[in-house]
Parts: sequence; C-alpha cells; structure tokens
Amino acid sequence: MSIIDPTKDNTRPTGTLGALVEAQIEQDIVEGRFLPGDRLDEEELATRLSTSRTPIREALRKLAASGLVTIRPRSGATVSRPSLALVIDLFEVVSELEAFAARLAAQRATDTQLTAIQIAHEDCERLSQSSDAGAYFNANLVFHGAIWSASNNVMLAEQIGTVNKRLSPYRRQITFHPTRKQDSQSEHSQIANALANRKPDVAEKAMRDHVMILSDDALQLARTLRL
Repeated sequence: MSIIDPTKDNTRPTGTLGALVEAQIEQDIVEGRFLPGDRLDEEELATRLSTSRTPIREALRKLAASGLVTIRPRSGATVSRPSLALVIDLFEVVSELEAFAARLAAQRATDTQLTAIQIAHEDCERLSQSSDAGAYFNANLVFHGAIWSASNNVMLAEQIGTVNKRLSPYRRQITFHPTRKQDSQSEHSQIANALANRKPDVAEKAMRDHVMILSDDALQLARTLRL
C-alpha cells in the first residue's frame, strides 16, 4: 500500500517520511481500520506502508503524544483504549467546544459559509435514508467541520479537531447504530435552522445537546466499544 493517496485529505502533514507515515496510521485509526485495543505491529506496518521501521517508530511515538496510541515497555504499541470515564470526559470537552463554535458561527459566518453548512445538512439528510452508514458518517463530519470553519476561529477549530480524533472511533460506532442516523438528523435540523436564522443562543444549546446525546449513547455502547 502506498502512503501517498491522491484521493485522501491533502491537508494532512506533508514533508518528511515520518509525517506521511504518521498521517496514514492516524487516518487508519480515525476511520476505524484499527480499533481501540488493536496491536500496532511495527514490522507489519512497515511492510504495509513500504517503509522501514524507523519512521513507523517515530510516527507511533508522536501518535502516543496525541493520545491516539498507547506504548508500553515490552508490549509495544496499541490503539488507545481509554476508560469509559475518559471517553465521557472527552465528550464533555468537545460538546462545549462545538457549542462555542456554533455560537460563533451564528454570529460570524459569511453567507457562503452558511450555504456550505446547509448543503452539508442536506447531504446528511439524504444519506440518513440510505443503508450506507459509512457515507453518512463522512457527511456528518463535513457538516460539523463546516460549522467549525464558520466559527472563523482557527485555534478553536484546531482544538476541536484534536479532541475529535480521539473520539472518532466511538462516534463512528455510535453513528452506525440502527436508529442513530434518524435521531441525529432531527438534532442537525435544529442546529442548521438556528445558524440560518443567526440565533447564537439556540445554536449553542442545540449543538451542546446534540454532542452530549452522543455521550449518552457511548455509555450504552460501552461493551461493544470494548471499554
């Protein structure tokens, strides 16, 4: 497998081989190819990514620093499997960050940004009626990402992205739950309408409630997520 794929996100780190390897492993974790608790074998990764073990080791160290990977002496690296309490803590943090982003978006978004949010919402609505949970999950990320961008606060968007990477495996599993897509769309509609009408208070509360409902779902899915 090549670590450079033109169909993937070109905003990922570029430059050194280690950065490219780090981006690929991170993507595999975020997209659910590696699950919480899975072992990350250096030799297997090196073979798969057509590189030596040195950049693999460097990438795993950096991913451990960001919380996505856990490295233990004599046991090697695994995808981090946080306690249920930590997952709830992360949801609480990201719910406040995303709520603030929604408030700022209602106040600061350009008309073009509001249009992008509406288009993303409509894509989610369409895909919520399909059987393709993966496509819906990706569209959901676009919807949320459009709101982060519309906050027009670069540091806030970066912080949300960092926390969301650690939660992505859990948000993915929750999204795949049979009834979650329909429930999520009702919540998305409240957020999108509040943003379209530039109502900061309503947008903030709707987003906070939406993300915290995901936290409640994480509790219910704890056994499935192997916490």
